[in-house]
Amino acid sequence: MIGFVDDHSGRLERRLARARMRKKRRAVFLGISIIVISLAIGGAWLGFTRNEKVEKPRVYRVVVPEGLNIKQTARKVSSQCKISYEAFLEAAKGHYEVPIFEGSAGNLEGFLFPKTYEVTSNTSARELIKKMLNQFFFETSNLDWSIATSKGFTKYQVLIIASLVEKEAKFPDERPIIASVIYNRLSKNMKLQIDATVQYALGEWKPALTYDDLKVNSPYNTYIVSGLPPSPICSPGLDSISAAINPAQTDYIYYLLTSQEGRHSFTSDYKQFLQWKKEAQSNR
Repeated sequence: MIGFVDDHSGRLERRLARARMRKKRRAVFLGISIIVISLAIGGAWLGFTRNEKVEKPRVYRVVVPEGLNIKQTARKVSSQCKISYEAFLEAAKGHYEVPIFEGSAGNLEGFLFPKTYEVTSNTSARELIKKMLNQFFFETSNLDWSIATSKGFTKYQVLIIASLVEKEAKFPDERPIIASVIYNRLSKNMKLQIDATVQYALGEWKPALTYDDLKVNSPYNTYIVSGLPPSPICSPGLDSISAAINPAQTDYIYYLLTSQEGRHSFTSDYKQFLQWKKEAQSNR
């Protein structure tokens, strides 16, 4: 009789345990369902979906070539990522905690180093400009500026010369020679008469300049103003900066575009220069 009672009690206890387990599972399932529904409703109230909350920022590769001024750089950047043209120009007016060369007065023209930069959809214009400035000082930190500065030029003036070289030279081997012409003309107090400075003064790049263009009233017009322009006219690449730091040793004071490929001829003879100029005009 005692065995029967024990067996009956055991079966009853097992049934009760199974019932409690089923009840516990239902409670857990109900709790999870409430959480999921609450999250879904909460996301809808906040105006975003579950997919949007976990979406990663998009990555962009922004390619900035050599020889662009700030406005051209802003246009190039805005065509490749989420940073707008207007936002970039506005950010370029700001102050940055980097050792900009003395004499620049905070003007970032020339310092936005040409390179490929990786940004995201969350990167601000100011953050990108800071990257470009840091890249400039990283790239130029090991250069020996003493050759140029020994001639009485500041680092900032050398950067201005580098920007002129960048805009004038199409081929790498011509960069040090063009730099030498610039230094030679400056040493003789001759006007530089560089077309690229007039283009910068006009604010647009024209296929060919007119005589009226050469008369534009601007401190950047080196046909009417002696010496260097007040700032760089573009951001030069490392090769042009190196050429400005270490120009070729020549006595050239004239050069002229004499080939369809973009090569120049160089001379110290004014009559030879005029002859080349006459031939170039007759071939147009």
